[in-house]
Amino acid sequence: MAKKIPLSVISIVVAIAIVSCFISAADGGDFDVYLDAAAKLKQGDNIYQPPFVKGLQYYYSVFFALVLAPFSSLIFAAEVIWLLLSYFLLYRTWKLASGYFNLSAVSVKKYRYWVGFTALLALQFIMYNVAMIQVTIFLLWAIFESLNLIENKKPILAGVLLALAINIKIMPLLMLPYLLYKGHFKTLAAVVVFFVALLYIPALFIGIDYNNFLLAEWWAIINPANKEHVFETGIGVHSLTAMLPVYLTPTVGEMPYTRNIFNLTTQQAELVLNIARLFFLGLSLLFFKSLPFKKEDNKLKEYWQASYFVMLIPLLLPHQQKYALLFVLPMVMYLLYYFIVTYSAEKPRLYYVSLALFVISMLFYSPLYGADVIGKFLFEYTQHYRILTFATLLVIPIALYFNPDKLQKMTAEK
Repeated sequence: MAKKIPLSVISIVVAIAIVSCFISAADGGDFDVYLDAAAKLKQGDNIYQPPFVKGLQYYYSVFFALVLAPFSSLIFAAEVIWLLLSYFLLYRTWKLASGYFNLSAVSVKKYRYWVGFTALLALQFIMYNVAMIQVTIFLLWAIFESLNLIENKKPILAGVLLALAINIKIMPLLMLPYLLYKGHFKTLAAVVVFFVALLYIPALFIGIDYNNFLLAEWWAIINPANKEHVFETGIGVHSLTAMLPVYLTPTVGEMPYTRNIFNLTTQQAELVLNIARLFFLGLSLLFFKSLPFKKEDNKLKEYWQASYFVMLIPLLLPHQQKYALLFVLPMVMYLLYYFIVTYSAEKPRLYYVSLALFVISMLFYSPLYGADVIGKFLFEYTQHYRILTFATLLVIPIALYFNPDKLQKMTAEK
């Protein structure tokens, strides 16, 4: 299948990727904050308190700062290396994800459409991650590599890798319900044990008291009960935490336009928000459609189920920037495959309605959705009203309707 993408195209993409690494490293990004925390750790300072580089809070683990400590004075080189690694891990994630699909039955033309549309819809989120020098690509890779290790009968190693990802940034924690329901108990146990170990490994290098102090400081800023994690009213955040409260309460945003439909109290809005989170977690039962602890015979169905939990990460967790929507791309990748493979099959009217809704939602994932294209005002206006979050939520019922069983039936009827 690799030969179906022309070498000239691959060469151009690789060249652009390498150049973007140097440009982003020269401009700096969130990795500056990580390396600053690493430098403060070496000096014995509080890495979770000001002053911060660029005024940005460090939200990551003590262990991550410890790992970066040797590179804290080599900012440009460290960021170039991290970005090159990120591109490699992005490629590895693609290989892992595409391995779930039956590509032998796909023509060269359809395969190129699939790759092309997936790349197009992922582009802005990839470039956001590269420009910000973020860890999202690493986290996405860690999730799929862990699933691959489970598939290859290496459950403990899978748990170690996933625990490392959760330790660095708590987001992959939402994969634990998936592991539990699928009966991957060894991996789940390894995640818990190794996550706890990673909390205290830094004590071997920085001392028990200093490590315990930093752990307490870390919890103080990532505690989900913190007010800043309940209501997020500004532009640039995308999740249920950012969307629901602004429609449920009379919050003040960055634009002078009213958004609230209801006038609930803070406590009432928080209750609705938590119920919504439980609802979307509970919706996973419709994706499983089987008793717990049962292994699927259909690899694509395993991918489809796991992708639902992956896309819940930016939806259910607070403080999610646009680059976090890269976690939605595995499900988008599945739907693109579905529509491309079934394009020539006989379809009911609901198919075309759902396809139209998918296309509309993906307009906000495409490069067309940018301030340079639609204008700064319209871009901020749609952000003010959380349209990107609505577009993401629309993917869920479409993905639920176009399940792998239906795909198998439609392709069999062709």
